[in-house]
Amino acid sequence: MCRLLGIYGFVDNWQEFLLQFQQLAEKGKIPDIPNIEPGHVDGWGMASVKSDNLGMELIGKYLGNALAAPEYKEKVFAFSSQPQVFLCHLRKASPTIRISLPNSQPFIALNWAFIHNGTVYDAETLNEITSYPITSDHSDSEYYFHYLLKDIAEERKQERLIQKLINHLTRIKVNYSALNCILSNGSEMYIIRSAAKHHEYYSLFYYQTNSGVVVCSEKLSLNHINESYWNEIPNQSVLSITDTPPRIKLVKY
Repeated sequence: MCRLLGIYGFVDNWQEFLLQFQQLAEKGKIPDIPNIEPGHVDGWGMASVKSDNLGMELIGKYLGNALAAPEYKEKVFAFSSQPQVFLCHLRKASPTIRISLPNSQPFIALNWAFIHNGTVYDAETLNEITSYPITSDHSDSEYYFHYLLKDIAEERKQERLIQKLINHLTRIKVNYSALNCILSNGSEMYIIRSAAKHHEYYSLFYYQTNSGVVVCSEKLSLNHINESYWNEIPNQSVLSITDTPPRIKLVKY
């Protein structure tokens, strides 16, 4: 149960989007579940495209509340220019998954970065067909990431990659609350929305300009942007963002 943000291309006031997203650590929506505590304060992290534009790298992962962390703004304003791809994650831990630094996201593997919102039950069974090393405290999200990464890491054709993602999604036999996630290899970004319950919470939206795209779990409000500028990503769909200027493709499954 988390909040996701991805930025692709070049967006005016991109740092303001990140500061608005930071507020969701305390003000973000939570699912309609009895006795659930508000907030997404169990860890946070960021990743961006590498300086050579060949893959993604971790900027940092932290425990605690991003809204109370001075490192958050330090990282945001440390860039001399906007990176082509940027991911940020605010964690609300699933009840059965440990709150620990290794379980903070993003996860990185084979130059791909990944952030997830949802719980995947018995996720370790997904890892039986992959051989990537586990870096977390048995995070369901990392198992899910590795499962998706199988067969796509070396794929160069967008349409085939999307179809491989869809094949992996439709073959999942374990239960889950949502498979919502953002993956990027630094030159492309793929967004999956697949919610089995609490659809209002497990939402994803995108805001597009001529030169960039912002994807977020919630509609962010800036002075020059209101909620009507955001488009909801339908449930059970994959949104891909590629090229410069950005080209968007939505595939439902």
